[in-house]
Amino acid sequence: MNLDATDINILQALMENGRLSFRQIAEKVKVSVPTVSNKVGNMENMGIIKGYTARLDTEKLGGQSVLLTIKTRPSDVKKVSERFKDITNVRQLFIVSNGRLHLMCTFSNTLAVNEFITKLSEIHEIVEYDISPIVSIEKEWSRAIVADGTSLMLQCSYCKKEIRDSPYKVKAGDKEYYLCCPVCQKGFEEKYESMKEGAEKVKA
Repeated sequence: MNLDATDINILQALMENGRLSFRQIAEKVKVSVPTVSNKVGNMENMGIIKGYTARLDTEKLGGQSVLLTIKTRPSDVKKVSERFKDITNVRQLFIVSNGRLHLMCTFSNTLAVNEFITKLSEIHEIVEYDISPIVSIEKEWSRAIVADGTSLMLQCSYCKKEIRDSPYKVKAGDKEYYLCCPVCQKGFEEKYESMKEGAEKVKA
């Protein structure tokens, strides 16, 4: 699936300023407000737009950031990554090749950095690690690039596999869900109806 020109223009407007109203986006993109509302809603449902947040200046808030590279055995990399997902200081977490993890971490002071490093020794699956303080930020942009020909990588809402062909759409409640095949579509619809009936019984 490819994004059309209006989708791309809307995303580019939001990336420049996530606080724009639908009316402001409509004026900028030269489409109607309902068109913007529908397209933004669809892109939220598909997971393209994951949320809207304010960009804060870490250093002005007294934060100290470091880059941490961790090496594990390839068979342990997923297990080790799970240990960091719920840690607030870990702001970004990437699994890369050869059993390595890259973490962007932010701390309030040097003592907090040292305490974090000490706890790394408790994770026995870590083979080695390297930590580097960030001296200055020269460029920090969103990883997403939106341009002509940008295609969507959708995940089936039932089997969770990547959808490689045109998706099957199912509207459930106020959301649209995307399925990879008729079998998953039927399974999703049956599961949704079962959950809906269970919720109605609870209310009764």
